[in-house]
Amino acid sequence: MGGNENTNFFSVDPHAAAPDSVKPLIENAKVQYHFMFWLRDSSGFVYTGNQDSPSDFQIFRYDFAGPNAGKPTRLLAKEGSWEASDITPDGKRLLVAQFRSASDSSIYELDAATGVLTEYTVRPQNGTASNSWVGYGPDFRSGYLSSDHVGGRRQLFSTTLSPAGPQVSPLLRDVVDYELDEAGMNPEKTLLGIVTNEGGFGVPHLYRLPSHEAAPLPPIERGVVGLGQMQGNRVLYSLSNARVPGLAFAFEAPPQGKKAGDISATQITFADTQGIDLSRFPLPELVEYTSFDGLKVPAFLYLPPGAAKGAPIPFVIRFHGGPEGQSRPAFEREAQYLLTRGYGLMLPNVRGSTGYGRDYLTMDDYKKRWDSVKDGVEAARWLVQQGYSQAGRVAVWGGSYGGFMAAATPVEDGRSDKPVLGASVDIVGIVNFRTFLEQTAGYRRKLREVEYGPLADGEFLDSISPLKHIETIRIPMLIGHGLNDPRVPVGEALQLNLALRKRGIPTDLLVFPDEGHGFVKLENRLLFSKTMVEFLDRTIGK
Repeated sequence: MGGNENTNFFSVDPHAAAPDSVKPLIENAKVQYHFMFWLRDSSGFVYTGNQDSPSDFQIFRYDFAGPNAGKPTRLLAKEGSWEASDITPDGKRLLVAQFRSASDSSIYELDAATGVLTEYTVRPQNGTASNSWVGYGPDFRSGYLSSDHVGGRRQLFSTTLSPAGPQVSPLLRDVVDYELDEAGMNPEKTLLGIVTNEGGFGVPHLYRLPSHEAAPLPPIERGVVGLGQMQGNRVLYSLSNARVPGLAFAFEAPPQGKKAGDISATQITFADTQGIDLSRFPLPELVEYTSFDGLKVPAFLYLPPGAAKGAPIPFVIRFHGGPEGQSRPAFEREAQYLLTRGYGLMLPNVRGSTGYGRDYLTMDDYKKRWDSVKDGVEAARWLVQQGYSQAGRVAVWGGSYGGFMAAATPVEDGRSDKPVLGASVDIVGIVNFRTFLEQTAGYRRKLREVEYGPLADGEFLDSISPLKHIETIRIPMLIGHGLNDPRVPVGEALQLNLALRKRGIPTDLLVFPDEGHGFVKLENRLLFSKTMVEFLDRTIGK
């Protein structure tokens, strides 16, 4: 409620009149439930919930018919964050995984009747790996998995399922040069779809099973492609880029043995553009800059119409959240709004970002945290050095972990004798790692301590907390937060606002009482976007 992330399940009767059309199915205001998948005959579904402990997500089955109709059945009751990926047609076996961090997760097959787990985790010697299931193979005696245990890049593998443990074989050698974004199969297990992450672009591929022969695709514009449902030979996918706002398309893959012919996709969802010509929205350029230690950092660069290198304009650097995330060339409402107002936009993927392999992902873990902050400041210096902007006309902006970056980069920049930043926009950001870890929701704490460091190491947490170095922040800040945020409690924003005001730093604070970790409601998004542009206009825009 109001963004607190305690998601519950409800049933909808399309033939009943409101309010009787919606009824609670599984409801607990203090519990967070996650839908996993439908049973193969649609007679129920598998889900996870943390009702016994905030940090333990256990696996359940809900049936609409039969002896257990209307009652949850607990399938796995173990400590940790668990999820399920697939189930056999008879419902007796499931593929499940335990997540510990972005670089450490384990996979198992679960016997639904006995609760016995058989492990199929693969990892390098004396190391960890990120493992997840795609699903059962066509014979249900093998499993398809995604893992980064070879070369640190997430790839697709198959393994036999037997008490002897994993016997892993690599698949799809034609795409091993790229990180696997996602993968899925149709229920009939005759088609396998994957998306590879190629410099941030999502590129789709389709294969026939069990042969793994490549199947033809229709022409698809470059951007970020997401896999949708596959049923028989019908394939759904989504496309998002600067000019396509996450629309869905469908096509028919030709049956095996049939000639491909001309394949075309049919658009099945449409955007209400309010008369805006999306085709005029600028596309980004993929660039690369060198950070303080020689690391090459990729970034997407957007320029407003008429702007060019060598003619400086005000610029905004936006950092993604996560930190296990990636800025990608998808449709960006706020980005295009800023571009129409004459601002340039840069989206760097600083160290710690996903999409570039395990080594890059772990370069900011624990004691290396501040290196990613330095990457962020180097992005601003690059914009000035290349003639895109000028010192004092660059703002930083981000949400969640990106909000931390928006608060931390002014600290690092303020220590320089040649500062380049002129303003900061911090959305639901971490500014005090001690209070953040103490007050964040229980289901988040264990995962975040792996990334940022344990509460027991308070001295280090203080060293990376912008609030503890407030004396070096000299630029105006706009702070936005949701009152019901369970991930980064609103106290982070209040602490920062008070500390900056005490030092006389111009500060604007906007707190939404009906939002959580980010702004979802249209009226709130419109208000914040308007407030942000007004803030930028009077700080770096003039």
